[in-house]
Amino acid sequence: MPTLAALVLSILARAAPPPAAATCPPHLFILERTTNKNIVVYDARRLPSGAFDPAKPAIAYWILNAEKGQREELTSMQWNRAYGFDTRPAKKPDRYRMTFKADFGRSFVIQMRDGCPVAIARIDGKKGIVRRIFVHVKTTFLVPSVKSVEIFGEDPETGAPMHEEFHP
Repeated sequence: MPTLAALVLSILARAAPPPAAATCPPHLFILERTTNKNIVVYDARRLPSGAFDPAKPAIAYWILNAEKGQREELTSMQWNRAYGFDTRPAKKPDRYRMTFKADFGRSFVIQMRDGCPVAIARIDGKKGIVRRIFVHVKTTFLVPSVKSVEIFGEDPETGAPMHEEFHP
């Protein structure tokens, strides 16, 4: 006959709700610009198992907020000159290094953290989870150039906000 303690534990175990699934942000991060309200969205691509798709662990596309909020793919020129990136496996398993085509002096590491895909990069000299990039664009004679870049994120340990502005 089971002890009273074992019986109570058995009842409590059956009554306890299952652990909640992690609530992940909808995107790895977004990129905004001073030119208009359209944003470039960077998302992780995962297999049904939840692991990153090794063939293409991340994707990028437009959300045209200046229009009707529709999704649109990057053009070949946008991908190759401004917003595209290359990925390759990082040193640690199940992580990928993301290097932007428009080199602004940093690369990101895409990895899982607490069940959610995140992009990790140096923000003001410390590792941070990247949430948003803001590009200040200056146009001279119809030719755009980057004046400065701001990276917004959070400390992976404390969740405290992080921010850095730099001039590439």
